[in-house]
Amino acid sequence: MPSPESLAAQLARCVELFRDAGAKEAQKAEFRTLLGLLRQEGLSLRDDGVRLLVNGAPVDGSALGSLVHRLALHNIGEITVPHAPLPTEVFALVTALAEQPGADDIPTRLRASGVTRVSVAVGPVTPPDAPGASPSAPPPPPSPRSRLGTEGILRGDPMTDIASPEQRVPGVPLVTYDPPPPPEETSLPATGSAPPSDALPAPASPAPPGPPAPPAPARPSAGPPPAAAAPAPAPPSAPPPPPVAPAPPAAPPPKRGASTAAAAPAGAPTDPLQELARNPQGPNVGDVLAVLGRQLENAMSANRFEQALAIAAAIVKQEARVTDASARRNYGIALRRMYTKALLKGFIHLMAAPAHRAEAIVALRRGGAEAVELLLDRLIAARDMGERRAAFDALRQMKEGTDQLVQKLDHKDWFVVRNVAELIGELGMEEAVPALSRLLDHREERVRKAAALALAKLGSGSAAEALRRALRDKSPEVRMQVALGVGGRRSNALAMPLVVAIDGEKDEAVQRELVLALGRIGTPDAVQALIKVAQPTGRLFGRKPVALRVAAVEALRLAATAPAVGTLEGLQGDAERQVGAAAREALLELKKRKSDPRGRAPG
Repeated sequence: MPSPESLAAQLARCVELFRDAGAKEAQKAEFRTLLGLLRQEGLSLRDDGVRLLVNGAPVDGSALGSLVHRLALHNIGEITVPHAPLPTEVFALVTALAEQPGADDIPTRLRASGVTRVSVAVGPVTPPDAPGASPSAPPPPPSPRSRLGTEGILRGDPMTDIASPEQRVPGVPLVTYDPPPPPEETSLPATGSAPPSDALPAPASPAPPGPPAPPAPARPSAGPPPAAAAPAPAPPSAPPPPPVAPAPPAAPPPKRGASTAAAAPAGAPTDPLQELARNPQGPNVGDVLAVLGRQLENAMSANRFEQALAIAAAIVKQEARVTDASARRNYGIALRRMYTKALLKGFIHLMAAPAHRAEAIVALRRGGAEAVELLLDRLIAARDMGERRAAFDALRQMKEGTDQLVQKLDHKDWFVVRNVAELIGELGMEEAVPALSRLLDHREERVRKAAALALAKLGSGSAAEALRRALRDKSPEVRMQVALGVGGRRSNALAMPLVVAIDGEKDEAVQRELVLALGRIGTPDAVQALIKVAQPTGRLFGRKPVALRVAAVEALRLAATAPAVGTLEGLQGDAERQVGAAAREALLELKKRKSDPRGRAPG
């Protein structure tokens, strides 16, 4: 029998995959697995706001962060799937959980789809004093006074929110009495639809006009005796409209923070993310960011990193649109408060999921040096190629804090040094040339290969001397990396070292790559060297290998300069058939590129 954890985890995987429209095959596989588990045992999943119960057993909500987030997003309190359910009904449930909330809730959508056996209950919505509610403090025991004129009060304790009767209607004596409770009444209406005048204690019952109810003894501070007030039939509308006590204006934001609009500061939007997208530098942007900050804190407290990532990434994207200096300060302050080490670690964890990778990288780039440090730790501790590649790709897009990479080139583990050297080459960090040059003497060949490739990608004059050493390395693989890394006119300084290396190179594969590298450089010196290699020599002595001449023809095509094209035209009738054929093919390719309507550059 499957465990509760495995059932919930499989449902979470299915819901997550169904959010990715391109993962059809993976969706099918995981959905079949889910059906197989449900044929063995049904599923009862309940989120009571404190913990997640699966088939009556509590499970670790942090391991099911994506599923918990979807339940909260759709306001779902309980899901029940019977043993051996219909696949179409399970499919409808998973699809509904994966989609965004709409006009209809999930139970309504499932009923409209004809689902009868799978049931979904929305989160409990109970009045503040009803059984099952969980207010911050236990409600006081019901008393007759708590029923006097409390209709329409939206928050707080009704009797403490209403001012004293003397304050509400100055000069009008009030009579208090204890009417019997209505039948079956267990809680106060919270609709807020009663007019403010209903908040006054009524001197008579709401029954049709008749003999007034016997008054209760008046309170000493109520003014004249109750006997003088009892026969007075003055309805509440007789005096001028009484000044309603400072009845709940928009309450100030609670200190403990909330993720709902009711907990937002006065004037805050109902949906702060939409408000931020609509006007990222509006006059109330500070209030909007404060609400989002509390929402992010709540999401982190509940281990809902997906929700926290969505909030942070949205803020970072809107920050890029802001031009007003004051608004940018608001964004900076808000993000500094949000960006904790725990938050960044959560983003790095989500980065492994393709559905969250783009947003995670956007959010991590805003993390600066601290995010780079954590990504480097992840790169070092990566357990497989997938983790390493995810951290590597994220580090490639970082704009701040990359100076820490140079320090990692002295790491004790060779594979860390190799990874960092490759990353430095991708980032084009010129300041790392001295440290990379030292690595050319490393005992591990794979480190020397990574350092040589990085130096070749940098291709600067300061890297040229180090690359001369690399081209003399005892390993042909290291020499090959130099040739493969060279490209473009940024490597002009490497043309002559490559020409010298071609003459002394004994490995044919390395020699060919060095020739092609000259073609990618394409400077006049490089093209002249290629013309010499491509030209025929004596028939008996000093003949060049045909493969080398063919490589020179291909390199001339890459260079595509006027002298290179003229040389190719002259080589079409070369005595070596392979060379002539290569020259004709190169010219044909250049003509095609020249006539390309998209205007692609040759080479």
